[in-house]
Amino acid sequence: MSYVDWYCDGDQGRFGVASLMHGVIRMHTIPAGLHYRCVMRDADVPSFSSLVQDGRKTKGWSQDELEAHSGVSRATISRIERGLTDTPDADHVRALCRSLNIDPRQAAVSLGYLTLDEIQPLAPLPPKIKEVLDILEDPRVSDTDKQQWIDYLVYLRARSKSATDAS
Repeated sequence: MSYVDWYCDGDQGRFGVASLMHGVIRMHTIPAGLHYRCVMRDADVPSFSSLVQDGRKTKGWSQDELEAHSGVSRATISRIERGLTDTPDADHVRALCRSLNIDPRQAAVSLGYLTLDEIQPLAPLPPKIKEVLDILEDPRVSDTDKQQWIDYLVYLRARSKSATDAS
């Protein structure tokens, strides 16, 4: 469970944010004159730190192994997993999503950039197109055969286009 709450210490003139995440309370003082972005997530949306940590553990990787797969430093991965980085670098987010098979839209929601309502589900693929994709992703089909399929489809598209242009 996590929450964020604002606090103000009138005697000291301090203003800041208190947060509870993974059982640790952190106080963040905001100096006067500085502006910070506040990330508010729905209660049922996992944090980006949870997505990364759960994804890494699902793959059975250590933080060092995730570093090797993603190119993101172990120190950065550790800060993200501990919730110490509210706005990770966009390149790091993309690399971690790619390595851990996290939907980037889910990452954007967990980081507070999008809401669940703003994410539209993808339309399901027609069965024949899904069948073709399944064949192209099948590890039992050789890369040579897959390339021949792709080349043939490109040829058919070009042939169809030239026939349409001639009309």
